[in-house]
Amino acid sequence: MSYYVTSFINILHFISDELIQCDSTTKVAELFCDEFDDLDFELALCCFEATHKVAFQSRLWESEPDDYEDLTIEEFIESYVDAGEQRDPLFVTKRFLMFQESLTKALTEEADDPPEEF
Repeated sequence: MSYYVTSFINILHFISDELIQCDSTTKVAELFCDEFDDLDFELALCCFEATHKVAFQSRLWESEPDDYEDLTIEEFIESYVDAGEQRDPLFVTKRFLMFQESLTKALTEEADDPPEEF
């Protein structure tokens, strides 16, 4: 198992406050539950990129989750990480602004949903 895979798993555990348990053979789709959603996954991706100064390939950001949810974590990292070091001094800032945009969108959609009736 590569250093990047181990690191990504550690990030997933940390973000979920150890609520999700996974290893390199866990499929991406298996990560999602009440305690860990697509926004948490995107945060994990941004944290990984910031930690290692490497980027996920642009095709990941253009993909739907269906395109990679059947991959194991190891396959996901091997398929989508561009291991070239990012030298743009604004790389991390740009990635977290992408996350901020997703968070804002998610909060807006949540606010637009009608309240549940009991």
